[in-house]
Amino acid sequence: MNQQVANRLNSLAVSAYKLMGSVLLALILVGLLSFLSVQGFFLSNTRWVSPTILSPTDPSVLQLNAQAAQQESERDALQAKRRDVANRLQEAERVLAAERSFQQRFVVALKGEKTSRDRLARRLSTLRQEYLRAGGEIAESNRAYSSLARTRTGALYGAKLMEREEVLTLNHHLAQMAQSNLSLAQETVDLDMRLDTLKREREGLTAAENGLGRDDAPEGLTTDTLLLEREYTLSVLEQARAEAQRKSLEADLRALDDSLRRFDQLLRVVHGSPYLKAVEQNLTVAFVPYENLAHAREGTPLYACALKVVWCREVGVVGPVLEGEVSQQHPIRQYHLRGVMVELQLRDAPTAREGLLHLGRPPLML
Repeated sequence: MNQQVANRLNSLAVSAYKLMGSVLLALILVGLLSFLSVQGFFLSNTRWVSPTILSPTDPSVLQLNAQAAQQESERDALQAKRRDVANRLQEAERVLAAERSFQQRFVVALKGEKTSRDRLARRLSTLRQEYLRAGGEIAESNRAYSSLARTRTGALYGAKLMEREEVLTLNHHLAQMAQSNLSLAQETVDLDMRLDTLKREREGLTAAENGLGRDDAPEGLTTDTLLLEREYTLSVLEQARAEAQRKSLEADLRALDDSLRRFDQLLRVVHGSPYLKAVEQNLTVAFVPYENLAHAREGTPLYACALKVVWCREVGVVGPVLEGEVSQQHPIRQYHLRGVMVELQLRDAPTAREGLLHLGRPPLML
């Protein structure tokens, strides 16, 4: 009797073990089939997004905000440097314009001085000719009168017809006439000297005009015109320095403009990042792989499902696409995908904690 009970108990235990093994095997098969089904489903499905909540205290948000602030500070420094270079370039252009104007006016003034010297020399030459003619006539008249007066005075004084005082007075007048002859000769010498000075000045101005910008030394230069030419040479050197500085500053300005354009492009990318939009407040976004982007148009309905694919309900709609590429791990399969972020407009906050949401319709609805 006891043996029968033991056998029955052994039989029940074996049956229980078999049943438990069958149940476990069935559960394993169901789990494996579910896993393979989900994996197979998401292998070809392109109608899903992975939601997430970005907060101002998120490390990625803080890091990107700090990076944006640093980039903006560097851009402001470049902008200030560009303004300084632009101001120096304007100053160099003003110096160039002033030096060119000076050189042009210098040449005009040089021609004007030479013309003035020519005109004055002609007038003095004409005056000298007239002065020589008149002086010769005056000197000849004085000599004739002096000779006649001396002869007549000697005769009258010898005949006791003229007092000695009158003789002295007449001699004094004759001496004054001789002095006037000397004055005429002195004036003639002065005119000759002035004509020679004008000739030298005119030759010097001509030599300076012909020698501007040349290395050789033309004949006829004077110290005065050489000093004038030195001012012109200093102006030419200042113009050359200003031109070299302008070219250098223009190259610096182009390089700074290129750097600013790169900074602007970088800042546009940074400010367009969804992480930076979460600086002021929490932002509910979703990662959309590039292959799913065609189904994630703005306004597309969103569905949350139990067990990833069943018992689904509508929870919101897709918002605008955010600029900038991001990389994120697949919510089911263990590899990273490239894509973009989109804003989500959800009906309740807990939905944002779902692993994934479906686009357009429930996943098992054809």
